[in-house]
Amino acid sequence: MAHNRRELIGIILWWAEGTKSRRDTRWKNAVSYPVEITNTNEAIIKIFVDFLVEDLCVPVEKLRVQIQIHEGDNRVTLEKYWSNITGVPVTQFNKTIVRPPGKKVGKSKGTCKVRFADKLVYRQLEQRLMDALVGVYDSGEILRVYDPSKRENILL
Repeated sequence: MAHNRRELIGIILWWAEGTKSRRDTRWKNAVSYPVEITNTNEAIIKIFVDFLVEDLCVPVEKLRVQIQIHEGDNRVTLEKYWSNITGVPVTQFNKTIVRPPGKKVGKSKGTCKVRFADKLVYRQLEQRLMDALVGVYDSGEILRVYDPSKRENILL
């Protein structure tokens, strides 16, 4: 399967930096399928959001953003900043997490998490990753993913 550059970068970002499927301990036999990425680099966040919206056809209305900042940082300014980067309105932001003062007050843009959860999109991401990796390794031994339904690693 042919991939465009943004799609390939989005897949690799999700594989390397993204939140993976896991059992949700609040409910018996429940599994979450988060499609999330957290980073301080606005280019990484922008590419990933564009990948979700343009390549996976996820509506912007389904995306949520959460930022982490430090005491002394301007919350409103930073929420607007990340809203401009992601294209997600501030009204779709989860509550901003404010940490104790950092060493670079006012110099950091905070950490941004783009959140979305959907089992079908999650499985689509896994499949696109497998497609992208075809032929990279002769042996699949290095390519393992965690299957929360079986509580074990499986070959990718």
